[in-house]
Amino acid sequence: MTRPSQRITHDGTALVLPTAVTVTPDEYDALPPDPRIELVDGVLHVMTPPTTRHQIVMMRLVQGLLRRCPDHLLALHEQEIRLADDHRRNPDVLVVRRAAVNLDWFSFSPKDVLLAVEVVSPGTQTADRKHKPAEYADAGIPFYWRVEPLPDFTVHTYQLDETDVYESTGTFTAADVITVARLDWAALPVTDLIP
Repeated sequence: MTRPSQRITHDGTALVLPTAVTVTPDEYDALPPDPRIELVDGVLHVMTPPTTRHQIVMMRLVQGLLRRCPDHLLALHEQEIRLADDHRRNPDVLVVRRAAVNLDWFSFSPKDVLLAVEVVSPGTQTADRKHKPAEYADAGIPFYWRVEPLPDFTVHTYQLDETDVYESTGTFTAADVITVARLDWAALPVTDLIP
């Protein structure tokens, strides 16, 4: 089902966009790769382009994790996690097993993802705080971080507990170094991420 949505462009004209387009997994796979499109329960979700603040935080996080990753892991940005055939998410940052990396492909099974990170932006708060963590936990991804750039830069870290639900492992602000048990290699000063 397609429902039109109206967005006002920078010059004041109205642009009508579909807000809900249902596609099959095969139709989705035939689309050109685009990190701004996710498939959620068979429905295309088109995300707005990230702000400059969001991009800077995401890139600094990837760079910091790349410098610290053990040899068997790799930090990437905006790569697909195939949660189900009809459910694909593109976390802002993820750490994957290097053995699972195909340099000519962009999709990972949840079993190959150690850490998923979302940088919260206007319009993504509900998904990044509620829906995505629940989906990543259900898929068995061991760690989830949520970066809240505004109003005060904060990083919330979580890990799966014995019931496969994320439990908080810390809240880190500008004066802190992100430290998470079982991810000791990923110790990042929060100030390194702030634009």
